Amino acid sequence: MLIGKLLRRPSIVVSGGWDVVSMPEIGYGAVGNTRANLRARIALRYATLPLTFSAWSGKVIRELVGREPEIVYLGVDVDRLRPSASKEDVVVTVGNVTRQNLARKGLETFARAAQLLPDTRFVLVGRHADDGVDALRALAPPNLELPGWLPDNELVDLLARAKVYVQVSYAEGFGLALAEGMACGAVPVVTKAGAIPEVVGDVGYYVPYSDPQRTALAIRQALSSGRGPSARQRVVDRFPLARRREKILQLFRGISGT
Repeated sequence: MLIGKLLRRPSIVVSGGWDVVSMPEIGYGAVGNTRANLRARIALRYATLPLTFSAWSGKVIRELVGREPEIVYLGVDVDRLRPSASKEDVVVTVGNVTRQNLARKGLETFARAAQLLPDTRFVLVGRHADDGVDALRALAPPNLELPGWLPDNELVDLLARAKVYVQVSYAEGFGLALAEGMACGAVPVVTKAGAIPEVVGDVGYYVPYSDPQRTALAIRQALSSGRGPSARQRVVDRFPLARRREKILQLFRGISGT
């Protein structure tokens, strides 16, 4: 950003998640570190145009550097991500399995909710990145599958068949996997963390953070709710990939004078 400033070249920086928050209570966020805090402040202050992907992230950036970033929501390919003709009683969440994510992504809560609904299939998709998976396996009931990373076509097929997508995070700058699940007609069961309410609106079920009992109850309700079409329609209306592309091109042209 500084070199761009010196050369009088326009610059854009996209931010709004780990790089601009400090949540020491869950060991998450860069700006608790002095050097990373300074780096974020300089980059965001001297960029010609700071971009972010949710109003919540915009507020975090505004509080950090006193600038109002341009909000361009993340986009979902709603033509590729769509419901299967036959939905199944499958509950999915997606997130790399790490010790940090047991808390931040609510993966431990997801596993404990699975214990309370033993007749329902639960699937946690994500790379097994450290020994957090050992802690998770110690909790996992027989109905919880931990397949690790899945190829894109297999993940899309799973989401297309799932009735419920769970995102019971402590914080989310947006929640792209959540939006992708909704595009596939999965009813969201979520916390009111970060930007999640911007994604879900009134089509899902909200639960307190780190509350397996309430999460299990909401999942049971979501499975029979019939809200899947409404969840998909919200993503189609608000987060299509084409809209993000158009907005970014418009902003690029604006700062480059083309």
